[in-house]
Amino acid sequence: KKEKTDRQTMIKSLSSILVITVGISRTDAAWMQNVGYSTRSTTALRQSNTNSVESSEKVYSRRSILVRSIISLPVSAILSSITLPTEPSNAGTFTPGGTLVDREVGVTVGNAEASKSRKVDNSNVLFNQDNYFKFGAAAPWIEPDSTEFPKTMPFVLSQQRYDALKKYGDRVKAGVQAVVSLEDDIKAGNYASVPNSDDPKYALRPLGLLANGFLGSENTGTTNELLLARWYINEIYLRIGDIRNSSNEKDSMAALEAAKKSINSYYAMLNRVITNKVGNKFEYITL
Repeated sequence: KKEKTDRQTMIKSLSSILVITVGISRTDAAWMQNVGYSTRSTTALRQSNTNSVESSEKVYSRRSILVRSIISLPVSAILSSITLPTEPSNAGTFTPGGTLVDREVGVTVGNAEASKSRKVDNSNVLFNQDNYFKFGAAAPWIEPDSTEFPKTMPFVLSQQRYDALKKYGDRVKAGVQAVVSLEDDIKAGNYASVPNSDDPKYALRPLGLLANGFLGSENTGTTNELLLARWYINEIYLRIGDIRNSSNEKDSMAALEAAKKSINSYYAMLNRVITNKVGNKFEYITL
């Protein structure tokens, strides 16, 4: 009875392996499992297969014959024929957006200060499609007025940038100030009762709309730079939640500092494309 159970388990696993390694069809794999689970004896199976072949005069491929031969082997023989890899495979890893990459994927890969509360499938952020969604990695902080990262910025008409800044600029500044003012709540020990991340006072959606007007257009579509700006906004969103969920003032302040770095990184990107024709550049947050 144990031999029968072992055979059933082994055949189920082996059929999946053969689909990949030998190249058998999934139909043959299903046939293999069904036969492996049968309560009939091996002799009866062979007789049934012989009768079926003779009656239908069906010609099986070499791979099909191989499959039908394997099921008659003892479990020990099947085990000895399988060679498993001794080292991890370098086949690659998928990002949340479905891109296959040949490197590590993770919410803090590329930036150890990125929020660890981000879900691996990116389902708990404000803007689902961001830098992590596409590349499976965090982004580095951008120093004020730095042009080292990203290397280039997408071309967007100055009129579009002007209109976006005029419409959302003041709301963005007010929202950023609301985030910065959380320091007073933290020092007062009220970090657990600060407003939720989706509170309109933080104006995180206007931050996203402003980024849309600065870093994308009908001609460019959703650019990598726009995804990057969204990642910084999402980090602010997550860090406000981290402040609320902190158990002490030290962790709350660390979350706020990371949120400030996200704000400055966001500002650094937008300031690169704010010319005299567009308006005044944003003032960075003091860390």
